Amino acid sequence: MLRMLYIVVLLSVATALPAQVPDKFTNLQVFPKDISSKDLIEIMRGFSFSLGVRCDHCHAGKDGPNLPRMNFASDERETKKTARVMLRMVEAINRDYIGKVSQKPAIAVECVTCHRGLSRPRTLQAVLLEEMEKGGLSSAISLYRSLRRQAYGNGQYDFSETSLNLLSESLLHRGKPKEAAAMMELNLEVNSPFSNWGYSVLAMAHRANGEPKKAEADFGKILEADPQNSWAKGELEKLRQGQN
Repeated sequence: MLRMLYIVVLLSVATALPAQVPDKFTNLQVFPKDISSKDLIEIMRGFSFSLGVRCDHCHAGKDGPNLPRMNFASDERETKKTARVMLRMVEAINRDYIGKVSQKPAIAVECVTCHRGLSRPRTLQAVLLEEMEKGGLSSAISLYRSLRRQAYGNGQYDFSETSLNLLSESLLHRGKPKEAAAMMELNLEVNSPFSNWGYSVLAMAHRANGEPKKAEADFGKILEADPQNSWAKGELEKLRQGQN
């Protein structure tokens, strides 16, 4: 609902822009000096949607009703300087790398390719790991639930089983079995039915966390779906023999 309201507001502002933006511009360093207002507005709207931001993210002044009083030429904000760097990077990627791939038609990289509606594009597992290091396991779980309620389906984060599988594997490598088991139990709760990969990570997390009975049940789920899975058979046998 909030995202839809944001889009409505942004569209209404964009509709009024032609009367507020001059025909000629100063301090253009990436775009052509003679770019038209119409073309520039279209590009800027693309930035807004790609990053989930408004004009005042990069430009000096206040967005919204005060848009006519914004200083678009100013380089006051570091985000504007960063935007120029990113634009040149995207241009170089498309020209020097994607442009040399024989696939036709060529797939062009755009801002939204990475940003997906986020001003600071990051994977879900990176966001959760940072929260876990700052606020602990329970804080990371709360953040996941909050992000899932707010952003599920809008493409900002991958809420499929994969993200938490990868996070939990990373946690196991870091010697954090309690955190890995908790994140995989959350994963099973919200992303059931699970794949064999998911049950494999869950089993390894339960075993590493000193919960062999749960691990046995996890390996059993794998064998229900794939009775010939030799790895699961071997790991289950080790558990039953008391081997870690």
